[in-house]
Amino acid sequence: MKERFAILASLLLLLALAPALKVEAAVRVELDLSCETINFPSADPDDYPSVAAAENPISVRVRVTGNPWGNWRLTVLAGGDLVSGSNTIPISNVTWTAQPLPFVDGRLDKATPQVVASGTGNANSTGSLRFFFKNSWNYATGNYSQVIVFTLTAP
Repeated sequence: MKERFAILASLLLLLALAPALKVEAAVRVELDLSCETINFPSADPDDYPSVAAAENPISVRVRVTGNPWGNWRLTVLAGGDLVSGSNTIPISNVTWTAQPLPFVDGRLDKATPQVVASGTGNANSTGSLRFFFKNSWNYATGNYSQVIVFTLTAP
């Protein structure tokens, strides 16, 4: 009989706005997320090999003005792997699905910012992200957490 154990993972969502200012007109960016933290409930890996975040879906609103011909990009970067004391779970075990376009599906990474949405010109787009955690019996029991940062840029 397999021993049951709990894995509770949390991600703290942070926003970063990085507009580039032009001499002739200022580019303005706004980014809104519907929540600040997402949690993955404890679940039996045999029954739930993929665990959905309790807060799904997360609403994301991107607004870019003063940027009629420039590109813009929304990325997310994890501060590291999921951590519980001395135990870790690779952050790449957290993925998301997104809709509608220009929002795209992806996987969290701690080294390279991952694109969540991008486009050209001014934008006023709202999308939904659904986060998922790849569950496994190989993880040590614990409450894991990590910070991820969303960054909206418009050069």
